[in-house]
Amino acid sequence: MKEKWNFILYLVWFSYLVLSAVLMFGQGFLLSRKTLNDVSECVPLENFGCDGRLNSSEKFSCTESSKIQRILANSGSPIVCAAKSHRVVFVLVDALRYDFTEYNKDNENPLYYQNRLPIIQKTIERYPERARVFRFMADPPTTTLQRIKALVTGSLPTFVDISSNFAAIEIQEDNVIDQIVKGGSEAILLGDDTWMRLIPGRWLRSHALYSFHTWDLDTVDNEVDSKIYDELKRNDWDLLVAHYLGVDHAGHRYGPNHPEMARKLTETNVRLEKIIESLPSDVILYVVGDHGMTETDSQEWTNSEGDHGGESKAERTAALFAYHSSGFSGDEADRLSGKEVQQTDLAPTLSAALGRPPPAPSLGNLLFPILPNMPVTHTLLHLSNNLKQVTQYLVRYGEESQQIPLDRLAQLINATRDQIEKGATVETEDELKLYTSNVRALMENIRSIFREVWVEFDSLSMLRALLLLLLTVFFNWIITEGIPAERIPHVFASSFVPSGLISMAVCIGICYTGHYLEIVDDVGHAIILSTGLISGAITCVLVIMHWDGITQRWYEGRSQFYERFARAALFASAAILVSNSYVIEEGATLSFLSLTVLGLMAWNIGNIKSLVLWAGFGVVMALTRSYRGCREEQGDCWTAGEGVATGNASRAALVIALGSVAAVVAISRRHVEWRGYGLVIAGIFSCAHWAVGWGSLGSPSRSKMLARGAWLVIVTMFVLLWRRDGKGATLPLVVSGLLFYLANTLVLGASLAPTAGLALLSGFLALNIVSMLKTEGSIKFSLTTRCNSSMACLWALLASYNFYGTGHHATLSNVRWAAVFHAGDPHYTSFGNIISVALMFVYLFGMPLLFGATVPLLALWGRNGASTLGPRTQLAAVFSLCLKFALCFAIRVFVCALSATIHCRHLMIWGVFTPKLMFEVGSCTAALLGTLIGATLTAWHIPNQTRSS
Repeated sequence: MKEKWNFILYLVWFSYLVLSAVLMFGQGFLLSRKTLNDVSECVPLENFGCDGRLNSSEKFSCTESSKIQRILANSGSPIVCAAKSHRVVFVLVDALRYDFTEYNKDNENPLYYQNRLPIIQKTIERYPERARVFRFMADPPTTTLQRIKALVTGSLPTFVDISSNFAAIEIQEDNVIDQIVKGGSEAILLGDDTWMRLIPGRWLRSHALYSFHTWDLDTVDNEVDSKIYDELKRNDWDLLVAHYLGVDHAGHRYGPNHPEMARKLTETNVRLEKIIESLPSDVILYVVGDHGMTETDSQEWTNSEGDHGGESKAERTAALFAYHSSGFSGDEADRLSGKEVQQTDLAPTLSAALGRPPPAPSLGNLLFPILPNMPVTHTLLHLSNNLKQVTQYLVRYGEESQQIPLDRLAQLINATRDQIEKGATVETEDELKLYTSNVRALMENIRSIFREVWVEFDSLSMLRALLLLLLTVFFNWIITEGIPAERIPHVFASSFVPSGLISMAVCIGICYTGHYLEIVDDVGHAIILSTGLISGAITCVLVIMHWDGITQRWYEGRSQFYERFARAALFASAAILVSNSYVIEEGATLSFLSLTVLGLMAWNIGNIKSLVLWAGFGVVMALTRSYRGCREEQGDCWTAGEGVATGNASRAALVIALGSVAAVVAISRRHVEWRGYGLVIAGIFSCAHWAVGWGSLGSPSRSKMLARGAWLVIVTMFVLLWRRDGKGATLPLVVSGLLFYLANTLVLGASLAPTAGLALLSGFLALNIVSMLKTEGSIKFSLTTRCNSSMACLWALLASYNFYGTGHHATLSNVRWAAVFHAGDPHYTSFGNIISVALMFVYLFGMPLLFGATVPLLALWGRNGASTLGPRTQLAAVFSLCLKFALCFAIRVFVCALSATIHCRHLMIWGVFTPKLMFEVGSCTAALLGTLIGATLTAWHIPNQTRSS
């Protein structure tokens, strides 16, 4: 059949149009801030004369303070290197949440993470002038890579940078480490290798270890401990960076309230006590957390995970502890424990302590309470340096970017210059305190303005992408809903698809030619826009050519109530995605809509069997409710401990997981012939993987080997699906669904594996109800009933719901990265990154993938009807259903993109709408991939047409 593969090519064409438009929208919406290559420079104090001028010919002598006063009086002078520098030990305890550092001696029954760091409180009480502890507030996203960037540059990494968390690249901006090297000083690195990937080649010595073995609590910490005390005895370095990972990994694996967290915090207490005792007198100690972790103080359940990445207060609130044997500056108010300071303030503060200027992109303010005591003039010099650096940044940013209106930028530049001039008039401590407060307020204002505008939306690209999505959805909806079923094979037997693909190839060639001739600047956008528009024009011509059949079908069409309701439910569930309240509660709503649509179908059938199947479907939906969890915004259920799925299966959860997999494999193996042996082997490996690795006495290495065995069998069975046996496509489609089920159970883990079984069971019950949806009359009418859009809408609602039913939520902090490592560390293989992406993709979007691959069963399932149809008719029916199913997800993506455009300055844009858009795009991609797999399997196994049907 000529049209057999044209069906598949058209689905590929449609997928390209949707995903390319989404890519264009993402490039316009998820932009990074403009980065500059500027580097801060400073001039040594000795290069200035006593008149405050650079390379002055004046020969009279003066004190250092008087020289600084004259330099301050000259507002046009360059940044001056600090007169005095200190050595610094920078200890980063990954995920050190502030409440971990609190100590309450009256707490008789502390939780596992409480009262485990008494050395901090003990040091503050014993030496109040030497020690400080503050709440160290991070900006989202709260991932380690972004936090390290903020700590060393003093800038604000943007939301989109979160995508690079597992593929760190070298920092291209000025930073504290580069400033140290530039000034001739030396730095040492111990611990997390993220520093080495971000800032390579700058270290005098480095002992960096791979940082993403989240279940390994001790290797990195022990390695740092084995080196740090020897390094403290050396004097050939100026900055010692030690990054401990145990607390973060304990949170990821067990959660904050677990004995392992108590052990890691106790170890941290011991090592801090030892570091303070070993600390040379000229060295400042900074102990910081880069972020916190989920679970607030009121959450006291034991099976929650301490993840991070989002914007909740628990994730943003880290700790900052500072100690210096010679004492810090500041009065009683500055010593107040628990005061909030910003992480961006650390970079200029650290630079000042090391005698270097603030990094060029820094928007931080100096934290004098954690800088050593210094005269008024030296304090003013540091403030002046900071203001001059920020002024230079404002000027350069205004030259390179138009994000901030020039008049507003000019006001900020003038305000910083005014403060620089006022610094020369400050003489007393009281005047200094007022001046410092004014500078801090100005810096906070500048930072807040940049925080507001540092998402530069490319409105033109966003609107173009929305237009392309709208054209794709609109014309394909008319094609699937309007063109009569009997005409579809003839359309795809014609030159329609080849002509369209050739036209797109011509567009691509013209775009590259224009780029070569320097007529087109952005060739990627030009290709997406031109191919999208030409595709819209071609489909529009197709609609016009068949307008008579379309209008006749619409005029004569009489749809049942359940059909109209299913379409309305799908469109309503998509349209209301513009509401942040609905996005938060979407899981419950999709469950209700799926149950209602299927109930109306069962009511239309009107027999006992259909109603019993529907009741069973309702029971399955009720069972999935216990796995759904909830978001932080949902209040009571979150604080009651339902917010985060358990990563470690309890004994009961393990038994349920083993039983669910065994039941699915045992029931299905008899009905899938020789393929059942592969399913049994894969199921046994999966169950053994959980059983062998469970509990403290389990064997992780053997468990991972069994998981690899399960994956090997699944991949092998998937390859064998393409072996033809002449019995049609139904059986291979069923087996593909079962293989995707086993893949989902592996990445979900034992605690959530039953959800994949419940999803499979819900699809099976729905299929059996759908197969009864035929009336007395011709087979043609029965096929029309089985392939109408209500079936695709039901299947799409089920696929979307089971994203939530398998324990997921459209929030970044809900993502469990352990799925990547259940079979070992993929980064040690040649295709490590590809494997990691594939595993996370299946973990997050396995349900749309499973339901997409089984869409053809909506037309082929059942003993009657499909078997009597000709191959051409079966293919036309499968194509129609696959395109309708894909359209359902394209509609949802379009509404999410439209919602993000409407709410781009909404308070909830980064917390609700943007994550929802990202997860919906992932679901759409999985659904498109699944439909391609299902349609290709069908086309491969359906024999060629031998006679007209």
